[in-house]
Amino acid sequence: MAAETPLIDLDRPSPEPPDDGAVVRSRPALLLIVLVTVLLAVGGSAPARPGLTPVLALDEPVTAAELSGGSLFLAAPDEVRRYALPSGARQWSRRFDLAVQALWIDPASGVLLVLAAGGEERLTALEAATGRPLWTEESAGTMVIALSRGGVLTQEGANGEGALRMLDAHTGRTLWTRDVDPAGFLGPDELFQGGGSPWIVAVGATGGVALLSYADGHEIARGNLELGSPPPSADRSLPSNSVSISVVGDRLYVSRRVRGEASLTAYSIRPLAPLWRAVGGPIGSVSDCGPVLCVADTRWVSGVDPAGGAVRWQQPSWGIAYRYDGDRLFAYDNQEEAQAALIDAGTGRELRPLGHSRQLGRLILRTDGDRTLVSVPDEATGDLRTAGSMVDVAAFRCQIGGDYLLCPTLRGVTAVWRVR
Repeated sequence: MAAETPLIDLDRPSPEPPDDGAVVRSRPALLLIVLVTVLLAVGGSAPARPGLTPVLALDEPVTAAELSGGSLFLAAPDEVRRYALPSGARQWSRRFDLAVQALWIDPASGVLLVLAAGGEERLTALEAATGRPLWTEESAGTMVIALSRGGVLTQEGANGEGALRMLDAHTGRTLWTRDVDPAGFLGPDELFQGGGSPWIVAVGATGGVALLSYADGHEIARGNLELGSPPPSADRSLPSNSVSISVVGDRLYVSRRVRGEASLTAYSIRPLAPLWRAVGGPIGSVSDCGPVLCVADTRWVSGVDPAGGAVRWQQPSWGIAYRYDGDRLFAYDNQEEAQAALIDAGTGRELRPLGHSRQLGRLILRTDGDRTLVSVPDEATGDLRTAGSMVDVAAFRCQIGGDYLLCPTLRGVTAVWRVR
C-alpha cells in the first residue's frame, strides 16, 4: 500500500454520534478497521515505501496500550484486546469486571500483565498469544516496577517498611523477596524501562547501598555512602543541603550540596568504592551522554568527563539533555513551552534547532500548530528525514514499538502508523 494512501482523514472532525447510544457509536471504529485491513490486503504484494503509513484507528475510549512484536495490545475500560499489525485484525479479546488501568508486555516470556481496579486492585497475567488467563492476585499497595525476562518485579511498602518481590510471570509464584527502604532510591533508570538491567541498586535514606541480582535477588555487593539526612532523591531539583543519586552503567553518582559546597562523587558498584570527587562543579541528575556525562541542575546542562569529573562544556541555553545517537544529544530548554535541539555530545554546540519537539527512541516528533512532523535518522546523510506528519495528536502520549508509532488524537481516536 502506498504511503500516501489516505486511510484516515484526521483533518475532518468526527461525525456527531446518533441518538441511539453506545452500540451504534462503535461502528465507525469497526468500519475503519475493516477499511485498513482490506486496503492492506490489496496492496500487500507491493514493496513498502519509506514514510508514515496509517494502519489502524479506533474511535473509542482507550485506557492503556502496548506495542510489541508486530501486535497492538489495547485496553478499553473493561476489556483487553490484541490486534495484529499491520493488518489491524483483532486476534482475541478478554473482558474484566474491574476497570483496566495499565498493561505491561514481556515479549521474551509471551506474558501480558493487566492492572485493573475499582474498589480493589488486581493483577492478572494473560498469555499474550491467546489471551488465556494464567494467574490473578490482589495487588493493593503494590507497584509494578517491571515485567521482563519471565519475571514481574514489584515493590511494596507501608509504615516505613518496604520490600522488592519477584514473581514468576507464568505462574505468579514468588521467586524471591528483599527488604528495601521505601523512602530510598531504586535504580538504574533502565530498571523502570522494561527491566533492562542485570542488577538493582537500592540506596537507603541514610546511605546504605545494596547491589542485587535482578535474576535471583542475591546480594552482589554492599556498602555505605554515609549520607545522613535528608534522604536521597532522584529529583533533579537540589536545594540547600541536599543529596541526589544516579546510576549510570556500573557507576553510582552522588550529587551533594552541604553548607553551600557542591560536589559530585563517582563510585564503582562492584565493589562500592569511591573513584573520584569533583568540588564546585555542576551537580544534579547524571545520565549517559556518550563521550560525556550529562549533569542537569535547575539552571542548565553540563558535559562532564566520566574519567575524573572535569567540566568539558556547559550549555546555559538547555536545561537537560539525553543521548540521541553516538555523537548527538537531544536537549530541552527550561521554558514552559519547551524548545528542543540536537547538540554535539563532545562540545555542547547546537547542531540543529527542533522547535517544540519530543524524542521517542529513534523518532523525533515536532509539533507545529495542529500538525506533528515525524522525523527519523537518514542513514545516507546522517541527518534527519521527515517520514510524514500527523494532525491533532497528543504527541506527549505517543509510544513506539518496532516499526510502529501509536498516538491518541485530540478527537479521541487512537491511531497506529507504520514508520519507515
